[in-house]
Amino acid sequence: MGSYCELYISKFPIATTKNEVDPFLLSVFQPEDLVEFDRKVGDRFKLLYGRDDEAEETERAIQYVSTAKNLKDRLNVIGFTMNRVEEAFENSKEESVERLKEWLADPNFNSSESMTNRLNTELELLNNSSLSDFLEASKEIIENEYGFSPDEKTPISKNPVVNYLLEERYGLDKFPYDYDQRTLLRAILELAKPDEKVTYDITELVEAGYYEDEPESVYDEVIEAVTYDYEIGDKFLILTEGSSDIQILKNSLELLYPHLAGYYSFMDFGISNASGSASSLVASIKSFVGADIRNKIIALFDNDTAAESAIRGLSKTRIPENIRIVQYPPFDFLEDYPTIGPTGITTMNINGLAGSIEMYLGEDTLTDKQKLIPIQWKGFDSALKKYQGEIVDKATVQKKFDKRIKACKSNPELMQNYDWTGIDQILKMIFEVFNK
Repeated sequence: MGSYCELYISKFPIATTKNEVDPFLLSVFQPEDLVEFDRKVGDRFKLLYGRDDEAEETERAIQYVSTAKNLKDRLNVIGFTMNRVEEAFENSKEESVERLKEWLADPNFNSSESMTNRLNTELELLNNSSLSDFLEASKEIIENEYGFSPDEKTPISKNPVVNYLLEERYGLDKFPYDYDQRTLLRAILELAKPDEKVTYDITELVEAGYYEDEPESVYDEVIEAVTYDYEIGDKFLILTEGSSDIQILKNSLELLYPHLAGYYSFMDFGISNASGSASSLVASIKSFVGADIRNKIIALFDNDTAAESAIRGLSKTRIPENIRIVQYPPFDFLEDYPTIGPTGITTMNINGLAGSIEMYLGEDTLTDKQKLIPIQWKGFDSALKKYQGEIVDKATVQKKFDKRIKACKSNPELMQNYDWTGIDQILKMIFEVFNK
């Protein structure tokens, strides 16, 4: 008979696997999503499977649980956007169409009028249905908790796509999703409310002894067993110009997007004793290129003149697809910022000239004695014909932000008292780097 693990949105089964945990589905959860509790066997989700035997027996439930919003964010980060879902849907549907045509043309397979009619009906349905049609049908199935195969003579719904999806009694497995069930999950999450629970229940497999270690070790055992897809297990590696950038980004990510923090790893210049500067970051990129590292790498440069100049040094280096080079994004707040010039304090647009990470830490952090801390011009780049600027008291800004981080970690309710606009813009850019 075998043992199953199942993925549920609310209490509706979206996908099932037999005798193994699907590492791809597990990868959208994190170890901290593990939940263990005692329950009666009869209390299992059982829309598709009765499982009434020994219903009063108690078992230890092993689940990974998160919210629809968190999983949608995670899937977007690793590239499972709705654009990718649309592409996978069309590819999978086209494969099914071609297969049906081959069966119709094969007299050894298509040997009766009823079979011909059935194949033609399915072919017509696929040719005339879009992703939105399948999502609409899935919504009807989930909302009405349809759980079993409809009778051909008395279809369960007026919508033929609904009946098609339920033909084989395995949830939504006939939904065209091009093999990777993360595609199916991402599609169905479009129908879920942000706070709706998504559960991956692996109780049966652990109970049956497929994994001998403690439940806490199952995650690493499953993920590490996969070596052929860098989207499983391997984190995005982030490189920056200096250790202060690393600490600011890491702490901000953990506060603003804790459910995504596990997908990123930071190269800390302070720990490695590497010097922090745009030129050092260029040297690191060249080293990674030469080493043929497979991880997805995001190299983050400041939004300033020194960074632009340094990036030009990579113009003759062939950058592989797994390395993305970006600067901190233009920021509206920096379009009219005070600078110290020959004639005193003047305001100007410092995007591209002096946009270090400190400039994204919020107006409250950048204000001292009720005035914004100004930019001091340091030098002129003759090739770019642009000045390089730097905030006057960088250390004070960093200390103020560090104090803010510590306060918010101790009491998350304080987060609403601070301006996170700039740092949030950087993080959102990071999340989308590999989707462009």
